[in-house]
Amino acid sequence: MKSGAFKIVIIYVITGVLWITLSDRMLDWLKGRVDVSTLLFIGSIKGLIYVFVTGLVLYKLILNYNTKLDESEKQYRSYFEAHPSPMWIYNKRTLNYTAVNNSAIAKYGYTREEFMNMTILDIRPKSEVSKVYTVIKELPEGYNDSGIWTHRKKDGTLIQVHITSHTITSLKEPHIMAMATEVDQRQVTV
Repeated sequence: MKSGAFKIVIIYVITGVLWITLSDRMLDWLKGRVDVSTLLFIGSIKGLIYVFVTGLVLYKLILNYNTKLDESEKQYRSYFEAHPSPMWIYNKRTLNYTAVNNSAIAKYGYTREEFMNMTILDIRPKSEVSKVYTVIKELPEGYNDSGIWTHRKKDGTLIQVHITSHTITSLKEPHIMAMATEVDQRQVTV
């Protein structure tokens, strides 16, 4: 994002310097050819044209930059949505889901709207709730391997999943993106 904004500033500065340099040369060339009042009028028009043209240039550059940013966001969102493993993002403070991918919807049986009205505690057995609070409270920033957890699907079926997560600090409140990989019961050791 910063490089796009920097490019906009560079283009604006180059355009401004070229305009001022070339238009001042034109005024200098006109000095002996027109009277002073006409020269001042042309200078004012030159300033108005500069403001109008640079405003249009900035508008186009910012519009182009925002379009590219939107496309990039859509691309990354599609990576999340289409990922073959169930994934979700939740608010670290409230534990509410803020996003779930299509695999989570298919695997757990809840609709997207149902997930958005739930917390991560709603898919866990009551016996693991205090453990969830402890783990989240102590969760360091960055990548985390939280190990094997028991989750409950909408139909009540319990499954064992391996949870990995990553904290997201770029939002107003800290969020966590988690991925669940179902494990075979025979792989789970007690």
